[in-house]
Amino acid sequence: MQRAQKISVSLDASVLGFIDRYAADHAAKGRSAVVVKALQLLQRSEQESQLSEAYAQSAEQDRQVAADFDNTLSDGLKPDAPAVKATDATW
Repeated sequence: MQRAQKISVSLDASVLGFIDRYAADHAAKGRSAVVVKALQLLQRSEQESQLSEAYAQSAEQDRQVAADFDNTLSDGLKPDAPAVKATDATW
């Protein structure tokens, strides 16, 4: 675990009041613990947004790969053979 570094921040009284109430209500070890938790949640939210964007960007390519796979699966099958589609599979 990395050693914590001390920083200084200026907060409105209402934000500081919220931090103090949250710390008391949730048995936090202090203001720093509340700020760390808030920043970790913010970081997780940012990571989830980036991941969602990456999935959205790859969605069209994924659909094309599935369509190509469907076409490949049907190559050389007898006309009466049942068709199998990759898009029907449960992943």
